[in-house]
Amino acid sequence: MLRVREADLEVIAIKMIQQNPAQIFKSELRRQFESNGHSCFSTLNFGSYFEESRKPFGVLHFFNEEILVPQHATKTVLEANTAILILPLFGGVDYKDSFGNESFIGVEQIRIISAEKEMSFKLSNSYEEENVSYLQIGFNAKIQDFESNFKQFDFGLTDKNQLIPLFEISNALGFIGMYDGRKEGVYSLKNSSNGVFVFVINGAFEVENRLLESKDGLSLSGIDSLEWEALSENALLIVLEIP
Repeated sequence: MLRVREADLEVIAIKMIQQNPAQIFKSELRRQFESNGHSCFSTLNFGSYFEESRKPFGVLHFFNEEILVPQHATKTVLEANTAILILPLFGGVDYKDSFGNESFIGVEQIRIISAEKEMSFKLSNSYEEENVSYLQIGFNAKIQDFESNFKQFDFGLTDKNQLIPLFEISNALGFIGMYDGRKEGVYSLKNSSNGVFVFVINGAFEVENRLLESKDGLSLSGIDSLEWEALSENALLIVLEIP
């Protein structure tokens, strides 16, 4: 009888995994790139880096945390039609692209770039003494309805313990939220066939019974809603609904 019970439990566990596939991306296992005052920490495959377990998640192509030292810059040339989100975490960056667009992107601001292959842009740290850090998130663009677009807007984190809408790119939806300790949250998917990607910017959360700490990521599919609880004060996370 014991063997039967163990077998039954194993089948149940496999079915649960198949119904709700999940993958945790620990911050310390991210791939790090260093070049001329620029550091890049990649949660998913990026550039020449490839691991089978870190392939794109739906239209989410890459997810990077990047750091620039003072008076340094980094240039990106798009290799395909791509939609990119730039979200500063500390300080801010000067943005300039090959179309002549220029701006400063600061904390609680977001810039969205939808651009065609071979377009280029440069991000610079003009501070004298401070490093700056930002997220750069890339999405595969749909070729059939693609058009270049450049947007920048402000958002605030004063309204705590709730998700704040950030963007809609390639049918992906993005939200950000800051939570007090022990505060809970829930997100209901707009489309149950989509997946969800969660990234903790600061603090710690329990997300769907999984512990996520600062700079950890989690992908989930086969769910209708997502639940979490903040485990620290001023804990900050991003929630992406991904086709």
